[in-house]
Amino acid sequence: MVNFVSTPPKILTSFLDKFHDVFTRPAFLSFSVYLNGLFLELKRTNIQTIASRNFFANYENLQYFISEAKWDEEKLNNRRIQILESNRTTKTCKKGVLVIDDTGCKKWGFKTEGAQVQHYGTEDVITNCNIVVASAYCDNRKRFPINLKPYIPENDSFFEKNFESFKSKIELAQELMQDAIDKKLNFSDFIFDTWYFSNDTIEFIQEKGRTFITEAPVDRLISYRGKWTRAGDLVKVIPSDKLRWVTVTTPHGKKKSFYTYCFKSKLKGLKGKFGIVVAIGQWDKDDQKNVHIYVTNHLSYSAEDTLKKYALRWGIECIFRDLKENVAFDHYQVRSIKAINRHWHLASLAFTFLMISKLNGTFSKIFRQKPKTVGKQLEMFRKLNSLSATNWIMQNLKLYQQSCLGTNISLPRSN
Repeated sequence: MVNFVSTPPKILTSFLDKFHDVFTRPAFLSFSVYLNGLFLELKRTNIQTIASRNFFANYENLQYFISEAKWDEEKLNNRRIQILESNRTTKTCKKGVLVIDDTGCKKWGFKTEGAQVQHYGTEDVITNCNIVVASAYCDNRKRFPINLKPYIPENDSFFEKNFESFKSKIELAQELMQDAIDKKLNFSDFIFDTWYFSNDTIEFIQEKGRTFITEAPVDRLISYRGKWTRAGDLVKVIPSDKLRWVTVTTPHGKKKSFYTYCFKSKLKGLKGKFGIVVAIGQWDKDDQKNVHIYVTNHLSYSAEDTLKKYALRWGIECIFRDLKENVAFDHYQVRSIKAINRHWHLASLAFTFLMISKLNGTFSKIFRQKPKTVGKQLEMFRKLNSLSATNWIMQNLKLYQQSCLGTNISLPRSN
């Protein structure tokens, strides 16, 4: 397979043209080169390897584009969401949920802003990494990132250098929730795991008049028959004859059954009533808990409704996996949070292009195949890019030979 970029496939250039007004002309050229590079099959994707695989790329221009050029990554992200919301097959709907979670990107050096020895959830280890808190839309048919916020540990020198204040993961999660509300996205509930279950988070959501589903930590106090009971002890006091089987389908297409009991009650330190679901069973072989306690303020939900909605939370983990495996989300050799944040948004855009192509059947029509995953979509796109690159070589043989001999062809400098 030809593994370089010359003239990108028309499918991609048509997509990128929708972002022209986000950049100056020189910056748009670098934007196109950088995004194209995220689709290439490279051992290590970074500015240097992208530049080496594009006949019209310049390392200095790309470095300037990602680190210093004047463009707004939030404007880029808003345009991406506008495109998704304007497409009948990709727009959000009430069947979906808004998921909040975080992921890490391992780093081997200690000069990168925000990178410290901290919990890396993907492998459940403590290691040197950057952490990003993200929001994603997930339903039974589609899933895609909505926005992201870099998490910077409180003792990082970034705050002193940039005169900014520390924000906890909980605060960043609330900003992402507000962002989804401001974007007027359609979804039924906010979904988040135990780590983000705090009184502040619940009060924030209730003040906004929205609903949520989360899992309670074992020490969360829940009222049962007039007594405050630890969530982890509820299964011990519920009569077994009140438990009922519920079967749900996970985002991986597998059916899982749980022995459940649902009731309405109060939570210590919070106002109002909540739906409590006790679920006995495991989601998969890696699930270390045999009993899960779910909490929601969507009081009309049954145990089955609650579990079906919460199961959509695993969609964000699939997004994180695809971002890292397919579009180099965790591959970057820049040190500033500004540049890292830009890279993350560009990788999210690359993912979105593949996801839209999948839902619209773009590559299925061309290759008469039905690639079902983002990874398979990427394989189809790489075939198209190889065809474009081969045609370009045939039409520009002398230029290709010059390039192979080391002649540099550079883009205008980004502003």
